[in-house]
Amino acid sequence: MKKRMFIGSALLIAGLVSGCTVDPSVVDSPDKVHDPITIFSPVCELDDFIDEVHRSYPEINIEILNYNGQNTTAYTQEMFEAGDIPDIFGMTFNISKHMEVSDKLIDMSGFAFTDKYKENCLNDVITESGAIYALPSHYQCQGITYNKTLLEKHGWELPQSLDDLRELSEKAQQAGVRLALNELQFSGYGFQYLCNICDTGFLSTLDGRRWQEDFLSGRASASGTPEMLECLSMLQKWRDIGMLNGDGNVINDSEQHDEYALGNTLFLLGSHNSMAGCEDEFGLMPYLSEDGKQNVYILNVRRYYAMSRTLQQPGNEQKLRDAMHVMEVLSTVEGMNALGGDALKSSSLLPLKNAPISEDNCYYAITEEFSTGHTAPFIYSGWENAIVSVGDVMTSFILGDAELEDVVKTLDASQNDIVNDITETYTTVTEHIGQEDCARLVGKAFAQATGSDLALVSLGKWIPGHISTQNTQGVSGSLYPGEITEQQLCAITPTGWKDTIKTVTLTGARINELVRQGFDLYGDGKTYPYILVTKKGFCRCHFNRAGHF
Repeated sequence: MKKRMFIGSALLIAGLVSGCTVDPSVVDSPDKVHDPITIFSPVCELDDFIDEVHRSYPEINIEILNYNGQNTTAYTQEMFEAGDIPDIFGMTFNISKHMEVSDKLIDMSGFAFTDKYKENCLNDVITESGAIYALPSHYQCQGITYNKTLLEKHGWELPQSLDDLRELSEKAQQAGVRLALNELQFSGYGFQYLCNICDTGFLSTLDGRRWQEDFLSGRASASGTPEMLECLSMLQKWRDIGMLNGDGNVINDSEQHDEYALGNTLFLLGSHNSMAGCEDEFGLMPYLSEDGKQNVYILNVRRYYAMSRTLQQPGNEQKLRDAMHVMEVLSTVEGMNALGGDALKSSSLLPLKNAPISEDNCYYAITEEFSTGHTAPFIYSGWENAIVSVGDVMTSFILGDAELEDVVKTLDASQNDIVNDITETYTTVTEHIGQEDCARLVGKAFAQATGSDLALVSLGKWIPGHISTQNTQGVSGSLYPGEITEQQLCAITPTGWKDTIKTVTLTGARINELVRQGFDLYGDGKTYPYILVTKKGFCRCHFNRAGHF
């Protein structure tokens, strides 16, 4: 008997995970393996980092808590607010800048490994009281990737201003060369395009920074500020030129990346700066101002790392020593390179003193521009309740389905949500819902939505050896007590914001086989378990010897 069922095809993953263990024969206490140090470092390559730790401290036991989903920042914040803080906590933003953390995180300002960081990088994280609750790792720079080989082939110069870009656009059109591709998969991209382009004008000035503070506190609007309106008008100019052109897949950024690698597109807008492994030579240029005098790169710290204050509780002395050793290794060039993997070696800058930058690094040619101050900070904190709404209308604007006036109206409309911290609430969770139960909820909802008999949903977990290619096709993570908004739902649902639900028809025998074997994503026998759910919510399914459900 065949059954119509849902199978997660592009699932958001927050891996709650099994960790690495060490051989008891190499620990410093012969009678006891050290209690594990839990590390949460979402979407990072950790295998090599664990090896780097064990080179110096083989006795340290490490357990990885993993997340490969589409809403890392929101999920991280939920974990923190719920008090679910791993021993070493990797975050996409410096949470100490936005809330009181002294009761949850250790002040690392007196630790020796902080001396290894550049002074300007420490200045970015130090609090008014002089505390350091989070240390930066890799700095990444958002700019516009350009195909150097393609420019040289046609004898074209790299544009230095928006005026230059207009001229180049006309030449590219005549030569049959596509001007640009846009990454569009996430709502945040649209929001960031708005900020990055506006940083070439009023937004990055001292008055513009003051306007941001006033807007976030409800004292100023976009439509009521002529300088900001003029700044926003740049968006229309970028679209008219063809840089914001809707040439991109709103479901999957990898398609844009693969298309760009073919070598007939001049520019790529998005977060992927490195084009390692391609035949053509690529570079990075800033976001361009009208006359070229205010061109900017956008600097962003990929991860901040903090230590849980629970490590200072009585009985955790060994764990605290181990965690400090892990942070010590992380605060070295070797440790950070191992943490980032080969991809980040060529597409990031390190915050450490005397950290070298290799010639194959995509930032090598523009390091002087960083030192001369042609940069602007990544805009995110304080704008969380506007990112999706503004980002979505910006995506529509890029696709040609909205106008500049719609962008301005949506930006102003988001202010109330920001000032009053308003988000639409779908339901309330009264107790912690773990990974498997979240998968059951997702499966039940998707089965009902599609009219399927069953939902077969894989779970995410950490599997050593998969590096960054963990199971992004599965469901993991938790829901914490409190109000559930779109942010939390997109952090645990398979489809994120934009992916679609897919159904297939399978025999009972095949379903039984999949449940028993798990999801072998990479064909290496390292499988992720499945959760089987009926649309009524039952998950205890039985098959007869013939394999029928």
